[in-house]
Amino acid sequence: MNSLLDVDQLRTFLAIVETGSFTRAAEIVHKTQSAVSMQMKRLEERLERPIFARDGRASKLTEDGDRLLDYARRIVKLNVEALAAFSDFALTGRVRLGVPDDYADRYL
Repeated sequence: MNSLLDVDQLRTFLAIVETGSFTRAAEIVHKTQSAVSMQMKRLEERLERPIFARDGRASKLTEDGDRLLDYARRIVKLNVEALAAFSDFALTGRVRLGVPDDYADRYL
């Protein structure tokens, strides 16, 4: 094990854990369900151990998957922080929302 973990695979892994479903995770990460499955297969190959125990359509974390979870959260968070530190993009200004009264009363 001498190469790095893929942050995109870790982000997908976290989406699966948070949603409890490969299909719902695929929607969150904007990939197909088969692409998500392939990413997890590659992550398991990279780690040289299974991270999900499959029981029919349900998938639960293995002990190794549970151990990976904390690392994945920290790696993804640190990646986001690093990108934000070098971003020159800052949001400023106001957002105005125009809504008819009948919608405003009901939905806002």
